[in-house]
Amino acid sequence: MNDAIISIKPRHVEKILSGEKTVELRTRSISLPLGSRLWIYATLPVGKIELSAEVGFIETLSPKSVWSVYGDDICILKKEFNNYTSGRTLVTAIGLTNVQPLEKAICLETLRTYEKDFQPPQFFSRLHADRELYSAFY
Repeated sequence: MNDAIISIKPRHVEKILSGEKTVELRTRSISLPLGSRLWIYATLPVGKIELSAEVGFIETLSPKSVWSVYGDDICILKKEFNNYTSGRTLVTAIGLTNVQPLEKAICLETLRTYEKDFQPPQFFSRLHADRELYSAFY
């Protein structure tokens, strides 16, 4: 299985946990196999990995098509979507399945005990078994 860490704003993380938000939106294409495990880092002020999800699908389409197909599942207002995707010809929708809250959240300080200079990814960061940080999750 492939693993990656992805950073998401806390308000969106809450909606993923509640089951409201099932699609994550990215302005860049992402290359991960279906079934990959995403460890979801809630950005500051939370600063923790509180859950994981599996990649159910990845689809890169025009913003208009993404909104038409996945607008309700992205859980943002159309105006916010338009601002986020402004100037883009393609955006990526990532289907989130098998969402699992962690028994104990992993805070940024703890992550840095495994990898001293760890910085939460701007986009996403692959997590391999040979990476020290991998031990924080398994």
